[in-house]
Amino acid sequence: CNVGEMNQVFLNMVINAVHAISDKLGTQKTAKGIIRISTKKRVNSVEIRINDNGAGMQEEIVKKVFDPFFTTKEIGKGTGQGLSISRAVVVDRHKGKLNVESVEGEGTTFIIQLPIN
Repeated sequence: CNVGEMNQVFLNMVINAVHAISDKLGTQKTAKGIIRISTKKRVNSVEIRINDNGAGMQEEIVKKVFDPFFTTKEIGKGTGQGLSISRAVVVDRHKGKLNVESVEGEGTTFIIQLPIN
């Protein structure tokens, strides 16, 4: 496992969670966002889940979220490379899996599975 690359993946996921929460809550001072990170050992892999209670995504967005240069952010706020790079690191370099589950208006969960050698 390349720890530096995986740290970048985790950072990308957390930054996206922060943006999604900010998009949902705006400037409300009473509401709080939640980001949960959990890990679980599977038979031949370790699973990391990064979950937020942000804005969530429509199904057509979920289908494109790992595409290079795809972004829903305004110009100057995002490059559309964070999740495509994360996918390359997890799937191509570490032979793992990266999936996303999202419900518009409720939040998103990124699921990372890395093989145990």
